[in-house]
Amino acid sequence: MSLKTRRLLFVFFIIAFLIITPLVISYAIGYRISLSGKILQKTGMFILDTEPEGAKIYLNGKPIQLFFKKYFQKDESYVTTPAKVKNLLPGKYDVKLELDGYWDWQKKLEIKPGMSTFAEDINLFKKNLPLLIRNGEIKQTSLSPNGKYLAIAADKEIDLINLDNEKKIKLGALNQISKTAELGSGYPEPSSNPWFGLWSPDSKKIIFNNIVYNIGNLSEKLNLNNFIKDGIIKPKWRGNNEIIYLSAGRSNVKSFNLSDNTIKTLVKDGKIIDFTNKNGNIFTVSQSGKSTNLDIYKTGSLKKIRSIELPSFSNYKFINRERDIINLYDKKHQILYLINPFSQFPLVETINNVKRARWVGENKLLYSNDFEIWIADFNPGYSGRKTLLTRISNPINEIFWHPDGNYVIYSTDNAIYAIELDDREKRNITKLVKLDYIAFPFLNTTGNKLYFYAKIGKQKGLYKLYIQ
Repeated sequence: MSLKTRRLLFVFFIIAFLIITPLVISYAIGYRISLSGKILQKTGMFILDTEPEGAKIYLNGKPIQLFFKKYFQKDESYVTTPAKVKNLLPGKYDVKLELDGYWDWQKKLEIKPGMSTFAEDINLFKKNLPLLIRNGEIKQTSLSPNGKYLAIAADKEIDLINLDNEKKIKLGALNQISKTAELGSGYPEPSSNPWFGLWSPDSKKIIFNNIVYNIGNLSEKLNLNNFIKDGIIKPKWRGNNEIIYLSAGRSNVKSFNLSDNTIKTLVKDGKIIDFTNKNGNIFTVSQSGKSTNLDIYKTGSLKKIRSIELPSFSNYKFINRERDIINLYDKKHQILYLINPFSQFPLVETINNVKRARWVGENKLLYSNDFEIWIADFNPGYSGRKTLLTRISNPINEIFWHPDGNYVIYSTDNAIYAIELDDREKRNITKLVKLDYIAFPFLNTTGNKLYFYAKIGKQKGLYKLYIQ
């Protein structure tokens, strides 16, 4: 090789070094040449994670693959979640996540210069077929507070199903059910028969037909009719061993202690529409003449300590009794009143057009009417801000939170859906199942199994669906 050639090569490599080195350094610190090829732009990245992990990542329809393995080892080497996809030019990307056996997740997300875009709370739902676990017609269900037991009003009997092992135990005949026990639900209208299956808070006892059953020993039962002679209306649990109820005539709230079978009068009032107990107090909605009031009594004293006037007489009902704030539902006008009974200004919020309502945590309320699902946020700084999650054309039958708090499950007469709370670009809605008829859906405590009564062809029964 001549001296001139060596000099030319030396100059070439010097120029190449001066050109390539700044580009490599720029790439390493997060800059790339823009699509126009004119300027360097600061890049960003996606941080993606799913449950379960292992989903393939697609950007604008193309799978993300490891560069060196793809081109030098002839290995597909798809990038899967969890992952950081780096050095992306600013702009909007169609992000798609795929995992065999699961429904795809897709959303348009934006990359901003020098910033990370997160999508880490993604649940992928399984594509599965329902499994029949109990054959036959079901008229009503009641789930225990711990999510372990399901009481079922079936064709001719009341059954108890242990959801851990799916074993069935017969409790009694269906024609023995009386309208005495009010379902402990967050729904104003939980079902067609709101008096079926009243569970104790610890899930160890259940009442139907005025009989208290001990779940640990079903032969150990107590017939309340043998002790309470003045009738039982709207019974509720106060703790795990005491029942409070309205007596006939609706003028007295009484308690029955299961430990010693004693009865006490807690409230004497006029016509009581509904009542609840909370923090050592008894709250009643009562009517006197043309006025309706929310009255507060100190337990054990029969003394009224405050009375709050309510709008004209309606069909009021206490719901979400576990909340510190009073949830008073006006069924006639479909209005939910949130009341802080000891505040100078007790009315916290009025929410119109409500048919179902459930809380998640202390400060978020999920509610719906026939065709819309909303969230009201009472976290500091939000002041009850209401957000529409979805609006559909078919009547909504049930709503409830997924245990991870990032999804809402809702059902219609023939389908069940999961809608995510991430509202960037659009909310993904996954159709989990569609059948001829669906009723009484609920999730297990971990959120991986969905139970419901359904009709598939001519087969009616209780089904389960693995969704995660």
